[in-house]
Amino acid sequence: MTASLSEPTALRYEPLRGLALWGEEEKAAALDVLESRSLFRYYGPALQRRVERFEERFAALHQAPHAVGVSSGTAALTCALIGMGIPEGGEVIVPSATFIGCVNAVVAARGIPVFADIDESLTLDPTAWEQLVTERTFAVMPVHLNNAAADMDPILAVARKHGIRVLEDAAQACGVSYRGRPVGSIGDAGAFSFQLEKNITAGEGGAVVTTNPHIHDRVVRYQDQGGQFTTSRSGERGGAAGEAFLGANLRMTEIAGALLSVQLERLTPMLRRLRDIARAVRADLDDLELEWRRLPDEEGSGGDLTVLLDNRMVARRFVTALTAAGIPAATLYSGRLVQQNPAVRAGRTPWGVAWDATARLRASEAVLGRSVTVGLGATMTDDDVAHLVASLRTAADAARKGAGGE
Repeated sequence: MTASLSEPTALRYEPLRGLALWGEEEKAAALDVLESRSLFRYYGPALQRRVERFEERFAALHQAPHAVGVSSGTAALTCALIGMGIPEGGEVIVPSATFIGCVNAVVAARGIPVFADIDESLTLDPTAWEQLVTERTFAVMPVHLNNAAADMDPILAVARKHGIRVLEDAAQACGVSYRGRPVGSIGDAGAFSFQLEKNITAGEGGAVVTTNPHIHDRVVRYQDQGGQFTTSRSGERGGAAGEAFLGANLRMTEIAGALLSVQLERLTPMLRRLRDIARAVRADLDDLELEWRRLPDEEGSGGDLTVLLDNRMVARRFVTALTAAGIPAATLYSGRLVQQNPAVRAGRTPWGVAWDATARLRASEAVLGRSVTVGLGATMTDDDVAHLVASLRTAADAARKGAGGE
């Protein structure tokens, strides 16, 4: 019996990653911090230095000397821009398909976002953004969207040609790699998110990774009120030698550091399993000749399963058929580019209007709108995978017939 489209359909599996694997280890780690009464990362009656230990391990995972834990992914992007020395009014080129946190971070750093086209990878089109470079361009922000890397080598080539800094937004791609290199450590700095849906999570949280000691020093200072505790010497706060400037409070808590340290142990095997699932599903459906999202490095991905349909209407039918079968599926950002947000489009910031109304990027609208992403879960069983394959076949047939097929 087919479920009515007006009735909610129970999901066959949970489309969660790090959160799906939470267990007694996370409870024990959080309890240890609570019992220590030392929830602040820089001091306490029995400080455990959980954030510091997480930073060390996170940096090692990304083959980088420096990592700084902060309060959110947006905070990480903001800190990274400050760390790189963005001047007021500096332009940052951002892909049109991304979360609004990218724009908010640029604004928080007193920069100006400039929106660039995406391609069939749903990430920054390496051939399209060079034309946006001006004398005001400070950085480009490739976004590793939905656990797949942007095509970094050609992006880096253009950036180096023009002397532009590269800030990788790896919020949705913790643990993903690009041609053997961990994303977030390829450009000048990388920003990560540990929000609830991410590969590892503490509910909120973020991190900045960099190989540049000067960027690291500025990030550390900025997230700690200009270095109130990180530069303390002999009882004086913020008094150490070095570049002094005012900052913000964007510090990570010890509970977050404890939770993330536990989750970090599971990251690599979880992504390997999800990558294998995605690869197997695509192979099982090879006879359907579906157009899958282009992955610049499928071997390093974290298990993306995104299909590109003929148009928005076909994509909607595809989503309807999948959700009726209990499969979590949707068009990313409901098919809306980030600059279609009213405040972004009008350039409205807390300080007034900062940029002119943005132009439409119709090619990017089209490719994002016809995409359908299937959520994969860390606890998926073989039966779940088999049901997913069958449901995708049914959905493809329904979408084809609705489009006028036989």
